[in-house]
Amino acid sequence: MSKLASSDGKERPRIMAEKRLLVVDDEDVVCQVVEGFLAHSGWAVDSSLTTATALKMHTENPYPVIILDVHMPDDSTDLLRKVKEATPLSQVVMFTGDPSVASARDAVKYGAFDYLMKPLQREELAHEVSLAFDAFNLLTERESLRLENAKYRKQLEERLVVRSDQLRESELKYRAIFDRAADAILLVDLGTGKIADFNISARKLLGAKANEIAEQSIDHFVHGQLAMCLHEAKQDGHKEWRLQRISFRSPDGTSRMAQVSVNKIELEQRNYLQIVARDMTDQIELQQRTELMEMELIGEQRLATIGLLASGVAHNINTPLMGIYGLAQVIKMKHPEIEDIDGVIAQVERINGIIRNLMWKSRQESQQIAQPIDLNLLLSEELKFLEADLEFKHNVEKKIELADNIPPIMGKYSDFSQSVMNICRNSLDAMYNCEKKQMEIRSFMKGDDIIIEVKDSGHGIASEHLDKLFTPFFTTKPPMGRGTEADEPTGTGLGLSTVQKLLSAYGCRFDVNSAPGKGTTFRILIPAKLNAVEESELRDEMS
Repeated sequence: MSKLASSDGKERPRIMAEKRLLVVDDEDVVCQVVEGFLAHSGWAVDSSLTTATALKMHTENPYPVIILDVHMPDDSTDLLRKVKEATPLSQVVMFTGDPSVASARDAVKYGAFDYLMKPLQREELAHEVSLAFDAFNLLTERESLRLENAKYRKQLEERLVVRSDQLRESELKYRAIFDRAADAILLVDLGTGKIADFNISARKLLGAKANEIAEQSIDHFVHGQLAMCLHEAKQDGHKEWRLQRISFRSPDGTSRMAQVSVNKIELEQRNYLQIVARDMTDQIELQQRTELMEMELIGEQRLATIGLLASGVAHNINTPLMGIYGLAQVIKMKHPEIEDIDGVIAQVERINGIIRNLMWKSRQESQQIAQPIDLNLLLSEELKFLEADLEFKHNVEKKIELADNIPPIMGKYSDFSQSVMNICRNSLDAMYNCEKKQMEIRSFMKGDDIIIEVKDSGHGIASEHLDKLFTPFFTTKPPMGRGTEADEPTGTGLGLSTVQKLLSAYGCRFDVNSAPGKGTTFRILIPAKLNAVEESELRDEMS
């Protein structure tokens, strides 16, 4: 057991939760498989075939981790909501064999720890459950520390208003509480505006060393945000201010947001401002990321709807289009002297080609099973669709080189089409406001790997950002909806993380070569043997 310091300065053991887990699935065999997977890892696994029984079991003796099937006969989402309302620290892992945008959005909305797809490998399940259990223990410890901190904070506020002789008597105890407090605490001399004292959490909040804080003006870190408090404190008697958002700027230029409570106090016949700041940066970022994820999920649902609509429209256009085509052919037969009729026929054939392409892509995207994929054909079709972007169609110089020796691979068409589209969109966005706009798309073999390469002449990526490219929500573009110009590309930071998630199942690797002002080359390395198409599958596809 590890140890934590208690309020009296002594160490107390940290009590870890029992490794208990509840699996909720209407198929008994799934429950048995999960128990078999986890029993050897020291887990005590209980199971329930209904959400009602599961809720009763959890209410009587709450579980640290629950594995819940998304598609139960009764309402899985209702069970998730009730568990998180009753025991917010319990971690619920949702899993399903039939994922959907709606179920993923509900899982995020009601606080699920993660959203997994069946079938699960034993190592994957054990790893995910271990992460959920670690999260439960960390949150439990944080809640315990929060309660202790609230107690310390109350004690501190009571001691700061007592007479100076009482303060001296309790100086050692006060200092221990002061330094250990999770909230940042600063004492500012009201006469000079300089920081007279601060605790360890204040150093973390300000991102500065002790010698960079001591005797420094508070305004050096808050830039006028507490000017009103300082002014009113000098004029009035005891007063308290509560500020929801204050930005504290570090010497290195970074900022952290905090919720601040300010009190005017007297210590040893001198007036001070006591500033208690609770760092809210992580909470704010989490809220923003959740909002971005919800926007992304909503966007994907809208795109799916538009895809179905486009397929239906294309199908309905075919009939009148064939009528026009037939009539044009008849006119040509009866009046061969009319030269312009060939132009009409050519344009009808062009429209028909676009419709065939749209309907073919819609069919491919809708299939959620592995199938043989011709990567060259996929690249060609995706680039045709990208020509709906007029900037790409008219202002970008394109160079396409697709090798003839690319073997077909086995996979979900939508995994690769979405990944290729995300990478091409990033390249197009990177050339925003560039005078020279060139994009090269290549496919070729290198050893046992199929290489898909997308190269652009855009602004490039700084070296310190390269390691963060696949991090969810990291983006060098303005956040969605905050572009400074109407047509400026914005981002959610989910494009490349989605590519990595979709293609990692195929053993794909990624290589990014970029520098500011020199463009970017993005390569997907697909193991050909690992994803090879069996001869029987290839014959079925050809037939």
